[in-house]
Amino acid sequence: MLLSPDASLCEKNQAIVVSRDKGKVEHRAINPQGQFDLRHYQLDGALIKQTKCCDYLLINDSRRKAYFIELKGGNIDEAIKQLEAGEQRCREELKGYVFFYRIVCTKARTHKVQDPKFRKFKEKCGPRLQMKVNCLEEKLD
Repeated sequence: MLLSPDASLCEKNQAIVVSRDKGKVEHRAINPQGQFDLRHYQLDGALIKQTKCCDYLLINDSRRKAYFIELKGGNIDEAIKQLEAGEQRCREELKGYVFFYRIVCTKARTHKVQDPKFRKFKEKCGPRLQMKVNCLEEKLD
C-alpha cells in the first residue's frame, strides 16, 4: 500500500499543511479548526522513485478529496504530465475520491497557458484545476 497513514507527512487533523519545493514555491492548505482528517505525501522522488510524477498528494479523507500538487518552474506541459502520472499511480487506492489538481509555478508564461495541451487539460478538469504563481493558499472544505 503506497498511501499508508504511517507514511503521511502531517498529523491527522493538522491546521495548515504546506507542500514546498527547494525554492520559494509552495501550496498551503488551511484545515479550519482541524475539522478534516488529512494525509499528506511527497510522491516524486520519495514514495515514487521509478517514474516522474507530481510532487505532493494531499488527501482529505473526511470529504473524500485528493489534491495532486505540482510545484514547477515554468514548464506547464511537464506539470500536466506529472499530475496525470501521479493520478494514474494512486487511482486504485483512491477509489471513490474526487481528484483536484494544483500547479504552483515560479513563472507563468502567457503563451503556455494558451497552449492547446493546457487548455484541453483545463477543460477536462474545470474548476478542479487551480494554477498560481509562487504560492497557492486554499481553505479546505
